[in-house]
Amino acid sequence: MNVFLYAISFLCIAIGCCTILYTNETRNFLRRLFNKIDRRFLSVFEAILGILLLVSATASHHSWFIRLIGLMAIIEGGAIFLMPKNLYDELINWYVNSLSDQTYRLFGTLSLILGTAMLSWVL
Repeated sequence: MNVFLYAISFLCIAIGCCTILYTNETRNFLRRLFNKIDRRFLSVFEAILGILLLVSATASHHSWFIRLIGLMAIIEGGAIFLMPKNLYDELINWYVNSLSDQTYRLFGTLSLILGTAMLSWVL
């Protein structure tokens, strides 16, 4: 499961860098992605990712934190699945249209920090 944690770490670092450096392109990519993907598929993908994080947490020095992230991903996947469609559409609209560039860069910075920390914690 080290490979999975490495992959997630590098993915978080790459997403963080792209979000910081290419904010408008990232926003447009997310807009197109959320318009194409069915929310049920997104929720199942998020829940599976959370389960894989829970399983692979033992390959980390700080397994409690990886388990926390996995549990949050499972809860988020369930919330997306159970959320009414109009509320989901409003949430996605807020995320891709209303947030400022500084907020996107903040999310990118947090993703970069999280990815770097997870990378350093893998056994």
